[in-house]
Amino acid sequence: MVDGLGKCFYIQETESAKKPKGVWARVKFWPERLRHGVTQPFGGKREFWALRNVSFTVKRGTVLGVIGPNGAGKSTLLKVIARVTPPTEGRVRGVGRVVSLLELGAGFNPEVSARENIIMNAAMYGVPRTDIEKHFDDIIAFAEIEQFVDTPLKFYSSGMYLRLAFSVAVNMRPQILIADEILAVGDIAFQERCLARVSELANDGLTVLFVSHDMEAILKVCNEVIWLNGGRIQGAGDPDKVVTEYQNVAWAKNEAARTEKGRHSNRNAELIAAKLVSQRGREIGAAPIGEEVGVRIRFSVQRPLKARIGFDLTHRGGLIFRTMTPEWIEIAEPGLYEALGRIPPSFLTEILYGVNAFLIMHAEGKESSLIIYGAVSFMGYDNERGIEKQQLQKGGLLAPRLEWSLKKETLVNA
Repeated sequence: MVDGLGKCFYIQETESAKKPKGVWARVKFWPERLRHGVTQPFGGKREFWALRNVSFTVKRGTVLGVIGPNGAGKSTLLKVIARVTPPTEGRVRGVGRVVSLLELGAGFNPEVSARENIIMNAAMYGVPRTDIEKHFDDIIAFAEIEQFVDTPLKFYSSGMYLRLAFSVAVNMRPQILIADEILAVGDIAFQERCLARVSELANDGLTVLFVSHDMEAILKVCNEVIWLNGGRIQGAGDPDKVVTEYQNVAWAKNEAARTEKGRHSNRNAELIAAKLVSQRGREIGAAPIGEEVGVRIRFSVQRPLKARIGFDLTHRGGLIFRTMTPEWIEIAEPGLYEALGRIPPSFLTEILYGVNAFLIMHAEGKESSLIIYGAVSFMGYDNERGIEKQQLQKGGLLAPRLEWSLKKETLVNA
């Protein structure tokens, strides 16, 4: 049971944001600050409530989906329930062992083998060694790492890490399992196996809290759904009903945003969205680094113009590279268009990337540009079963496979 849960963070305001000029400005902005949960006066640190007055009850054997836009408080809610961070107010009550799957490999020691990590994790969760030894073969088989049981985890790919983390979590015989978007890091076949196992264990009485942006997965495995927005519950109940309401609101907001001038539309064109896609064109949530992936940018044009389309690849706000169509493209007819920028295989590494999509155009003798910041966020992952490449892929922002040659130099005596 979650009762009146709230989590407050304190944020240092920038100099420009600390104090509006004049008394009237302070009075004018105060209701807006209160609406966003800011209760401190202007200046210094301010309060930001990631969660506020969140209450719900989850029955045994329920798979509860938690949905909402970025920044809604979903991950914060799971971290409070998992006792990773304490609440500012309210309380959480539950019965039984809680196992969380919030971050890739959290709780693992990369310097030791899978065998040792499994034993250490069992000890952390209070599972007797004799019990975990009974399920050891099942853990290894589900993770598909039979050949690498005694290999240090620092040599594992992110796909191997994920399979081991999930297999360990579900075989700790928890009463409550908490899973975040981590399941997006893995191939489709493994995601399907995870969801099938979650459904199977729920039928045996396991309670699951599952955060995802994948509405298809939510509808497939969840009995109930709560919708968070701005740190508060905006909807709860039947998955079909809540997901439909959430998507309708999200689409309405996107439509409204596209009508605002100066953001990502103007009188000449409209930059609609960007998606990460596989080599076959299917939308994906993470990039397998051994395969080609693409950034698909959709835009509409209202009049004939010349355009260049591109995107920035970023990491933690820093620019890694910028790419765009090499030449100006003549677009003669109004309509809806899609551009695809391809990222070659063996180019990315196992980190979190961001994408800013942009459109530069010449129309009616003037140049203008449109941009969507943070249009895509994704993680690169390697789902190889082997360990040969992992030292290269653990560091750096990129891991390109370059062509090399070697020749023997002839020494000339002076």
